Amino acid sequence: MQLSFRLLFFVFLLQEPAEAQQHKNSSAFSLRPVSISYKEVRKCFPEIQDEKLSFKVDLTRLKELVDARFLSTKSQIRMRKVHFQDADRQVRFLVLRNISSPKGKIETQMSLQVMDEKGSLADVSLTRSQSLNPKPEVINSFLQGSKIISDQVWHHDTKLKGVTASYRQNFKEIEEYELRDVLAKRSLSCSAQLDLGIICACSKK
Repeated sequence: MQLSFRLLFFVFLLQEPAEAQQHKNSSAFSLRPVSISYKEVRKCFPEIQDEKLSFKVDLTRLKELVDARFLSTKSQIRMRKVHFQDADRQVRFLVLRNISSPKGKIETQMSLQVMDEKGSLADVSLTRSQSLNPKPEVINSFLQGSKIISDQVWHHDTKLKGVTASYRQNFKEIEEYELRDVLAKRSLSCSAQLDLGIICACSKK
């Protein structure tokens, strides 16, 4: 009986109170490293907060948070650039730009370039129906049977209270994101850097 009592007392001493364990866990969580890019996000836009971004900034998630906080009144696609290899394995670049005509109408201009073995680019001659407001089937005819290397799209969102957002998307991944607040004189620029991940910088002026 005396032996069992001593054993029970020894086990009791080894066990850490639950409150102390919870305090230790919470302290460890609060000491979790915060990325420099997330600090830049919070420096410019403290209203944008998500613990999931604290360790590693994800631009898709950042855009979701911004869109929820700042409602968009107008969204535009300004440019699309497709880097591809055609059926003859020639490297080409197809570029679509949306511009405003003198009458205020949005028009699409298409251009096509081919790259030679030395890496030099040359313009490919297009008809007017191909270069100005091309139909989807015309655009797809250049890409049919090709290998798409990259498909970049530049977006611009106009939001309430002088806020704008611009971002570049490659396939489904956002590679660049810029958020500007003209009234508060603040701007945030983020981009995906090779071997460095997402790098964000805040500017206030």
